[in-house]
Amino acid sequence: MPSFRRASTTISVIIAVMILLSCFQVTVKAQADLDPIVVLYDAEHSPQFSPTDEDEGLKLMLDMVNASTRYLVKINEDPIRNNTLSDVDVLIIASPDRSNEFTASEVAAIDEMMNNGSSLLLLGDPSIGQNSSYWNDPQFQDLGETIAINRLLDSLNITGPRFSVLYDEDDDVYRGDAMFDLNQTLNETAPWVIGMDSSTWDATHPIFRNINELVLMTATLKPLSLVSSIAKGYETSFAQYKINDLNMGNYTYLNQTLYAENPLSYSAINGSFPSWLSSFEYNKTRIVMSGSAIMFSGRTLDIDGSESQWFYTADNSRLFMNMLDWLSEEFVEAPSAIIPMLIISSVILVVGVSFYILKKTR
Repeated sequence: MPSFRRASTTISVIIAVMILLSCFQVTVKAQADLDPIVVLYDAEHSPQFSPTDEDEGLKLMLDMVNASTRYLVKINEDPIRNNTLSDVDVLIIASPDRSNEFTASEVAAIDEMMNNGSSLLLLGDPSIGQNSSYWNDPQFQDLGETIAINRLLDSLNITGPRFSVLYDEDDDVYRGDAMFDLNQTLNETAPWVIGMDSSTWDATHPIFRNINELVLMTATLKPLSLVSSIAKGYETSFAQYKINDLNMGNYTYLNQTLYAENPLSYSAINGSFPSWLSSFEYNKTRIVMSGSAIMFSGRTLDIDGSESQWFYTADNSRLFMNMLDWLSEEFVEAPSAIIPMLIISSVILVVGVSFYILKKTR
């Protein structure tokens, strides 16, 4: 009997210690043993911005993404195949060139990736005229060839937003547009470089978490009443197409009489709040579509004499990270402490009941 009492005392102490330990809080590391989210940047289709160039491309932005513990950035420089996208969670397509569009087999691979639940980030850019400080760089004279992304969306049978593009029958070319704002520009000589505040976007959307200010130059999205739009211009913002290879439409003043006479000279008139960012779900995937890839690049702002780089301006880089977070928010699930605690509690309960029954039967 004494030995049993000693044993019961020992068991009671053990149970008390287990109960005490179960009361302490411990930190569960959410991504300790999880694979990173794979982000693939497509460099095969002659994108406007190189993923390896800090000064003119998107290297600064992609390096920031890669430096986080959440993402792993890969660069694709070959035609897209099913195995290219087999482990990809987010595919980034930024300003592809219209002379190097996606083939039918590439579209099929992207479609399969999306059907498996992976997401798509589509970035376009505005067209520029010879008044742009970028015009002396031949690489940028064809900025804004957003028809390539429109055709990709058509091939994927995705209805909804499109970049605003005009087909010029005389020159047999597709011309993109640019958004202007004479009141909100950072410099009156460049009314396409616009400062945005929270009144122009849906502040409740996760993409705009902790975003207070943005600076951008952007193409616009159609239709004007785009349901999936989460960011627009001001009431004073408008957009125009290029009227030829060198020049944009007249952006020095707005006259709706001119619009009535020549409606193709505008893509968004004063008071229309033109859209530039859209986010939506399509079947199993999420898609973000923006009219400005350049706002995340290492280029200096399109203002004569500017030394500021887009990447470091306002909350531009944070917006990019937020877009990736929203596109991948369901891909990472933090390990739960509930199951381990249930196991501990169950063990304590079983031991306690067994000890009670044993004591009663003696």
